[in-house]
Amino acid sequence: MARLLFRLLQEASPPSPAGAAPAFNPDLVLILAVLLCALTCVLGLIAVSRCAWLRRMATRNRADQTHQPPVAAANKGLKKKVLRSLPKLTYSPDSPPAEKLVECAICLTEFAAGDELRVLPQCGHGFHVLCIDTWLGSHSSCPSCRQILVVARCHKCGGLPGSSSSGSEPDTLIKQSEDDPDNFLP
Repeated sequence: MARLLFRLLQEASPPSPAGAAPAFNPDLVLILAVLLCALTCVLGLIAVSRCAWLRRMATRNRADQTHQPPVAAANKGLKKKVLRSLPKLTYSPDSPPAEKLVECAICLTEFAAGDELRVLPQCGHGFHVLCIDTWLGSHSSCPSCRQILVVARCHKCGGLPGSSSSGSEPDTLIKQSEDDPDNFLP
């Protein structure tokens, strides 16, 4: 490759009289343009791969520092066992929580006497059983306030996400999985 470039350079500038313009070689210009494009592509690929690598490392570091799993795994839906453990109640306009429970925020239908409802333990929002069961099959948060219902414990220390537990206390914390129906936020 170097010999070809050297030969092309020699052909492009043959010895000429003092007043004559040097000959223009289009092959040399083409080779230089191709090399410039290749260099630009390589530098672009390096920049893109470095950016992706830095993002991946930042996500891992953030998850390690807060004892949380990566964000993508947070909203994948509840298991049926956990879903069945959520409390149900029959709606009655005379019952004490009836002032808060007016309509289902999913189907936008007002509650009627005798409707079977699920009231989420963390936030107190109520929904028709069929509506909320469908929602929680693919989401693990309340459809009204987006509060996460199930918390996965840290696999390293057994602590809850965001807690200030150190790695020296794993014996005092109980490790729970998402299959545990009592694995709700306090």
